[in-house]
Amino acid sequence: MRQFMKTLTILYDADCSLCCRIKVWLQAQTKYVDLDFMAAGSEAARERYPQLDHAATLKELTVVSDDGNYYRGAKGWLMCLWALREYRGWAIRFSSPELAPFARRFVVKASSLRFRFGYQERQTER
Repeated sequence: MRQFMKTLTILYDADCSLCCRIKVWLQAQTKYVDLDFMAAGSEAARERYPQLDHAATLKELTVVSDDGNYYRGAKGWLMCLWALREYRGWAIRFSSPELAPFARRFVVKASSLRFRFGYQERQTER
């Protein structure tokens, strides 16, 4: 019997101001799938997901499904949108072979700009 995805865990940079703003935005959206947030590189993340490269999770958004699959970078962002009621259609469109390269370029550009938004004081989750 096939099980439906219930939760996505999003490993995000808790010291990045932009990342924290996006987390708040995601939390406020209506969802098909629950979103659980965990500070990337934290002890909790290392214990829960020992198989991940935790240095890489601080550089690229990483999303882990409840069945253990993980998605990084553009695929991770598309999974976040896929979980949201109002944006699932966009996630499906941007995952198509025609638009996936555009989605990747957009995520790479946005990720390179996130440092311009500054960092906040270290969070207690670490």
